[in-house]
Amino acid sequence: MSVLKKNNVFILVHFICWLILAAGLLYAHPTGPGITVTNGFWIRQIVLLLMLMGVFYLNFYLFIPRLLSRQRVALYVLVAIVLVVSAACLNNFINTVFNLNPFVFNHPHPPFPDLPWHPDRRAHFDTFVPGLNLLMIGLGITISFIQKWQQEVTLRQQLEQEKVATELTLLKAQINPHFFFNTLNTIYSYTLSDGDVARTAITNLSKMMRYVLYDAAGRQTSLTKEISFIREYTELMKLRIGKKTTVLLQIQDNVTDVLIAPMVFLPFIENAFKHGVSGIAEGYISIWILQDAGSVELIVKNTVYENRPASEEDSNGIGILNTTRRLDLLYPGKYTLSAGLIGETEYQAKLKLIL
Repeated sequence: MSVLKKNNVFILVHFICWLILAAGLLYAHPTGPGITVTNGFWIRQIVLLLMLMGVFYLNFYLFIPRLLSRQRVALYVLVAIVLVVSAACLNNFINTVFNLNPFVFNHPHPPFPDLPWHPDRRAHFDTFVPGLNLLMIGLGITISFIQKWQQEVTLRQQLEQEKVATELTLLKAQINPHFFFNTLNTIYSYTLSDGDVARTAITNLSKMMRYVLYDAAGRQTSLTKEISFIREYTELMKLRIGKKTTVLLQIQDNVTDVLIAPMVFLPFIENAFKHGVSGIAEGYISIWILQDAGSVELIVKNTVYENRPASEEDSNGIGILNTTRRLDLLYPGKYTLSAGLIGETEYQAKLKLIL
């Protein structure tokens, strides 16, 4: 909500509240035979309303910020008492000077000795005014504390959002070098054996870098761009693994272009190329990207080889760990992730994003 809109709502709420109070003051009078409401009553109540508004806004905008909010409680209590008494005295003074008699009691109608508005009980009526002033003081304090609490809640939310944004930036900063490190190792191996393949790989890498540096810099990217990036990455990895490992990339037809977190699928695909390639034995890597109404799913399968190094038993490398943390931050309660062995020779990772 914009500042201007908030101010308009604030003014409207105040106007409605004062309108309700004015209605209560102007229509709070006894009716019946023998009672005539004079013009003095209406003037008296309007003066009272203006006085209550003065007490409220002096307290709310002056005394609470300068005294109570600065922990000067004793001085604030003293000032509040003086304000209440002064307002009541001023109200009585105005009523007396201008002789604002609210009612005319026409006898021989029965007297009304128990009514607080009876002329013989003028003092009882005047004690009502300090009570209203105290109510204004209390309302001001209550509203002030509620606003302060709301500001603290908003500030905590902003700090939490900034913390999450900072953490996401750090996680992406860790993932991207991890990706480039693996890719450059692949290209380096070809510079020693096949210059043409190395040049093709560098061209593909430049496209991928453009995506990482520009399209993936924000919190979201389009699914079609992410898929194009995965295609280029897969083609680049095929150059490294040779012909013993079959790579299958299946993209569902007619994919709808939706927004997802950038490079959130890559670590699972990287993991398959890291652990699913032997160099000696034949194997396979299968990658599926599926979409249905409201979700996108990645399924990655790869061969698991016997007697693989112990370091490869743990698939939770830095890329997987950081991606899991990113998922917790970006899709809280809106993703499912399962990863593990299927039998003795196959590993599968499934990630489903609820959009």
